[in-house]
Amino acid sequence: MNQTNTTMNKINKKKWLNYILSPLLLCLLLYLIYRQLQQQQNLQQEWKQFLQHLQFRQSFTLAIVILLAPINWSIESLKWKVLLQKIEPIPFRKAFASVLTGLAFAIVTPSKIGDFAGRILYLSNQKKLKGAIAALIGNVTQTIVALFIGTIGLIYMNFAYPALWLQITLLLSLIGIGLLIYIYFHLPQFYRWTQKYPKLRPLLVAMRVFNNYSKKELLKIFFIAFLRFVVYNFQFLLLAQILGADLPWFGGFFLSAFMFWMISVIPSYFVADIGVRGFVAGLIFIQTGIAANSISLLASSYGVWILNLLVPAIIGSIFILFIKILK
Repeated sequence: MNQTNTTMNKINKKKWLNYILSPLLLCLLLYLIYRQLQQQQNLQQEWKQFLQHLQFRQSFTLAIVILLAPINWSIESLKWKVLLQKIEPIPFRKAFASVLTGLAFAIVTPSKIGDFAGRILYLSNQKKLKGAIAALIGNVTQTIVALFIGTIGLIYMNFAYPALWLQITLLLSLIGIGLLIYIYFHLPQFYRWTQKYPKLRPLLVAMRVFNNYSKKELLKIFFIAFLRFVVYNFQFLLLAQILGADLPWFGGFFLSAFMFWMISVIPSYFVADIGVRGFVAGLIFIQTGIAANSISLLASSYGVWILNLLVPAIIGSIFILFIKILK
């Protein structure tokens, strides 16, 4: 009887901790997001600029831009769901909530490291480590796609706006992306190679997860990441057109791909990506003379950041209330 009472008391304590900890964590994340936005003084100015350019005839295009945001989240959720098929299969709605919760943690942590913690909250304790490694694979895949398309943008830049620094950057990018793609599609070989060296045994758990995915499955994940990048890029170009940047579609696509390439390789605090995006957009589009309105480009860059990162992060913070953090 005493043992039963002790067990019940422990369960009740964990429930109470869960009810207290979840709202506290939600409040903390929302507060950190609010503090980070306070430091971005340009946001209010960009919002005014947006309202000045927005016309009624552009409302349909704006609606498309807004609708592309949940499509972007859904594509990332699909990629996460596919990654978890070999670890702990989950329904799409759970993968969707997991991705948004991951963004809630990522937006207040350096280099998006909180994304892993947010996503694995939805997995069983035995699968959390493998889930974190699967999340890493997904992030690496998205980065490789950004670098791959960005390298194509670099090739375009070298033809359209030749410069020595662009030639050097292109050479390094071709070497880097070639090496990354080779490693990505030959992960089983690296797993077998790791087994031969005792000092690398701590990596075996991670490599074992990598080894679960065949080349066909990795190609599928790569394609989903590619689709997400195209949607994100198209969203930026549409918003730039609404705000009067007058970017050409063909050249604009490759230049924006190069912009996202630069954002990928520049390390920054996640919310500080706002400043990085503004700087890179100005460097690429204004310095090349392809666009004259820097404010429109900055507002477009901030807009896609808000729609695809800030808004889902806030929604993900609310989802935390429905997670049993302590089991």
